[in-house]
Amino acid sequence: MRERCDSVERDGLVRASGEHRSIIVALAVWWVLVIVDPVRSQWPQWGGPERNFTVETTGLADSWPEDGPRKLWRRTLGLGYSSIVHDDGMLYTMYRKDRTNENENTIALDAGTGRTVWERANRAPVPGGGDDSEREFCGPNATPLVVGDRLYTVGRNARIHCYQKTDGTILWQHDLVAEYGAGIPASGYSCSPISYRNTVIVAIGRAEEEKGRGSSLIAFEQATGRKMWSNHEFTIWHSSPILIKYAGEEQLVLHTKEGLIGVNPRSGDLLWRHAFEDPGIITTPVWNGTDTLFCSSLEVGMAVRLTREGGTTRAQRLWSSRNTALGMGTPILIDDVLVGSRAGSMTAPIIAADVTTGRRVWHQRGFPGASLVYGDGKLVVLDNTGLLGLATVGAKGLNIHSEYKITEKWSFTPPTLVGTTLYVRDERAITALDVR
Repeated sequence: MRERCDSVERDGLVRASGEHRSIIVALAVWWVLVIVDPVRSQWPQWGGPERNFTVETTGLADSWPEDGPRKLWRRTLGLGYSSIVHDDGMLYTMYRKDRTNENENTIALDAGTGRTVWERANRAPVPGGGDDSEREFCGPNATPLVVGDRLYTVGRNARIHCYQKTDGTILWQHDLVAEYGAGIPASGYSCSPISYRNTVIVAIGRAEEEKGRGSSLIAFEQATGRKMWSNHEFTIWHSSPILIKYAGEEQLVLHTKEGLIGVNPRSGDLLWRHAFEDPGIITTPVWNGTDTLFCSSLEVGMAVRLTREGGTTRAQRLWSSRNTALGMGTPILIDDVLVGSRAGSMTAPIIAADVTTGRRVWHQRGFPGASLVYGDGKLVVLDNTGLLGLATVGAKGLNIHSEYKITEKWSFTPPTLVGTTLYVRDERAITALDVR
């Protein structure tokens, strides 16, 4: 009888162990799928998934070999500052072959190899007779946007195209200057489009002679290009919009030449505005997720706090300071500390500032005019000279773990981090690096 009981217990243990093994294997598979989930690894627009140059990823290296992270591939491209977006194993960006070329190209690349999948050229001559000052910033500048099976681009001369992302078929297009009186800065149109529900929203500003037409902000239906709404008469420079949610209300926030504004993305109706004395706006607004927005010009940094009174949102200035101008590259917010590149010269340091007070926490030289990407608790730093760095943020400055000179060309475009692959664009090429 005891032997039968022992046998039953052993059989039960064997069955239980088998079940446990199955559960463990299932959990392990689930965990692996979570880690490599491609949806979390996408970079579909300017600034990444949330337009804040921060990505959810794990497994980044703590340091790199002396000769830099492993190069997966490198290929030549062309001029322009459009950053690289990633979706479903494909990369998308824009470029011009050289400063005298009258076309700009939208290109789709295989993310694993850099091979061209499709490419479309659109006429976009640089205005002003092609003098050196115009040719120096010949564009394109704005970053493409991927939504579903479509790709949206806005070129240097403010022409918006909607492509089928798989083969580059043009689904619709608009000339925002000819049709809507868009104003274009001397160095070309730069504002990256943004998706909201079934629309794609573009900020086009107004040419001075076009004031009064009320189309500074336009929402097009994503599928057809039909105008859903247009509003406002502000002017713009180079800042791109973000979407936030405050007190249960969705808002599109944009830094115009007249100041920081919040609008209803369903209609374009103004929710609030806050004047800002310096119109030289390049950075994208930064949102702390609760009630505070930061923006910067070339010379002045400013933070505003949103409040709610009687169903109306108001913006109150917290601080403004020339000591915390972060105006060349959009800063990253890490635990209420803004970290970004100080504007003003090619020797610009990286600075850190408290977002609630504007107090400078530290500043550090060594990466002039840098662009930053944050993931896995680490900063990837790319400066204008092509120096690539890996760092963590300390109380008194950056802890630099690795440096690597990736290119001798100028590198003004922010890098793109997808999982553990870093895509870097300079004046002439794209390089894919394994940074795990």
